[in-house]
Amino acid sequence: MGKKNDVLESFQRLGRNIKRRIPPTMPNTHGRAQGKTLRLIEQNDGIRANELAILLDIRPSSLTQKLDKLEIDGNIKRIRDRRDARVVRIYITDEGREALEQRKKERQQIKQDFSDCLTEREKEIFCELCDRLSNNLERIREEEKALYAGVTILKKEKQENEELEDMEDNGKIG
Repeated sequence: MGKKNDVLESFQRLGRNIKRRIPPTMPNTHGRAQGKTLRLIEQNDGIRANELAILLDIRPSSLTQKLDKLEIDGNIKRIRDRRDARVVRIYITDEGREALEQRKKERQQIKQDFSDCLTEREKEIFCELCDRLSNNLERIREEEKALYAGVTILKKEKQENEELEDMEDNGKIG
């Protein structure tokens, strides 16, 4: 174990232990991201792939790979729309519903195992601390994006100014 005040190391250790806790009986939905995809399909049965990609905030090509795996496992089926043959709709199967229900039960057990060593107040404090850490990282990411966008704009303006100066020096404008 690391130092008592090394938040990142403590968080990484916790994350590793959570991942290791996932039981081998977890239904074959290929991990958390696949479970989320399957849940969204269940909530939006008959959804089009491009709509699902937007909900998941991923590229359609990445979604195709996820859908292929879910279909191979029998969790979904893709059916062409009768009104527009270009459109493929995605439906959850009974096997997919069973897999989600099993995942839900397993997740509930993991949640219980994970936090039953904490008092209700400790759980509140832990969640508050995690929210503060997440909010801080999100703020930093937004500032970095804004800074990067600003730097990019400044570089572009500088390049345009240099090009104008070159044109003036060469007598092309003036």
